[in-house]
Amino acid sequence: ALITLAQDGGTLSNNNGCTLEPLNIVTEVDKQLKTIGYVQLFSAKTPTQTTPIPKIPWDSYDFINFIDDVNKLNRIGDLIKYKDNAKASTKILLSIRNYNVEQWPQPQDDKDKDDNGNVEYNRIITETITTIKDHQLDGIDIEYPGMRGSLCKGPNPGPNPNEFIWDKNNDDKIINFLKNIRVALNGMEGVKTLMLTVGRDVIGNLNGAIDYLNIETYHNSLYQNSKEPNNGNYKSHPNSPLDVYKKAYEDWNNLGGIDSKKIIMGVDFGNTIQMVPNENIRQFQTVEFPKSADLFDFNKLKLIDQIQPIREFCSGADSNLYLWLWRDLSKSVLDPSGGFCSIKSNLNWTRKFVETDTSVTPWLYSVVDTKVAPNFYYYVSYEDFVSLHSKLEFAMTNSIGGMSISDVSYDDINNSLLNFMQPIRGKAVPTTGGSSPSNEGNGKSAPKVSDNVGKIKKGIITGSIVGSILGLFLLAICAYWYRQKTLRKSEASDINTESSSNRVVSSTIIPNDRRFIDHLTIE
Repeated sequence: ALITLAQDGGTLSNNNGCTLEPLNIVTEVDKQLKTIGYVQLFSAKTPTQTTPIPKIPWDSYDFINFIDDVNKLNRIGDLIKYKDNAKASTKILLSIRNYNVEQWPQPQDDKDKDDNGNVEYNRIITETITTIKDHQLDGIDIEYPGMRGSLCKGPNPGPNPNEFIWDKNNDDKIINFLKNIRVALNGMEGVKTLMLTVGRDVIGNLNGAIDYLNIETYHNSLYQNSKEPNNGNYKSHPNSPLDVYKKAYEDWNNLGGIDSKKIIMGVDFGNTIQMVPNENIRQFQTVEFPKSADLFDFNKLKLIDQIQPIREFCSGADSNLYLWLWRDLSKSVLDPSGGFCSIKSNLNWTRKFVETDTSVTPWLYSVVDTKVAPNFYYYVSYEDFVSLHSKLEFAMTNSIGGMSISDVSYDDINNSLLNFMQPIRGKAVPTTGGSSPSNEGNGKSAPKVSDNVGKIKKGIITGSIVGSILGLFLLAICAYWYRQKTLRKSEASDINTESSSNRVVSSTIIPNDRRFIDHLTIE
């Protein structure tokens, strides 16, 4: 059976990307994929402000990666306590990054050994191993410094502002580092996991050193505009396009020599929103526009509390991209009754999906101000069940190692997107909580158009018949009531006295139907 979702005000069709084949549940244990969730306990708007530990459905995650950036390490204890209280087997990894090339070199000869002949690791290895021991963690996730550093120029690591922070010639150092930390992890009690997070740029000789390679290709506009300057112009791009990930996967698998079962697909529930002064965004996701344009206006969007800035990974300044988390986007704009594939009524947003687009990514657009700036649009590229379905199919078809989610708190209150991913872990999509489209064992599919039309027509006919009968019945009552009133008036004319204290006046208030319906509408 096909799963049919709604779009364009609830109209169901077969050409809008909202008709999905059910996902097969991966029943063979050795073929099941892992699910990794990232946790950051600080505000994206105000990094110095900490945030509560989110409610994590521990049974749905194999790994939780604690981002050690602005996070305070002393909060790892709270995270572990939550996991222990849930009696979960989820593993917790420390996720780190470092762009300082001078801190990556490894011992090369005897002078780097202590008096007992043991290798003296550099500061990063020593501190990492100590942190894992002190907090009883299950391993580490390291971001390859060339993922962003190879695109950025600046004073770090050297005094020359024209030098790139990370030169590809330094890749040998990170390879040596990973091999040495692999040895250090193997020397610890218990099995420790080593994960490397990368982008599209491939480095070799890693397969034996790492357990997992997490490939992240979202925030695509930032990377594309950094890699391909457009004469001072920007280009909009889908946030997390499937075709870009496919290319990265093939390169790492074929050129990098990484086993498919070790490769993780990074997905983003944070999405992106930006202002695009180009009306072609109505038809295409990639359009060009002047870099000097007024790129964003919080006041006009009126979603200040929901929008979070995405920092430029070179300067740290605000970029022209902002996050609009699924938990907020789905609640504010999308209609859950059709699998979040339609827009809520009376909202000035349009959903677009082009089936021939290899990015397999839906988008929303809305005119900023029809009077002042009719050609300025808000453009939202986001992950939903349609795009996620294609990613899950690719992951299962290629038997990759799993999928990572940034970040666990970005999903909605029902964990709808996470639940939709459960077939890769050998589980059916939960039948309670959320309004995701059906899968194997996931309740009922949305009704087809013909079914709805049939119900409506039957309702009209039935209503007409019942209404006619009720109308005749009411006429009979009114005639009877009028007859009795006339008789009572005739009898009352013979009675000259009546106590006013015995008179009861009753009235029935009939509410305005429209106002009554509006009052009962559930947002």
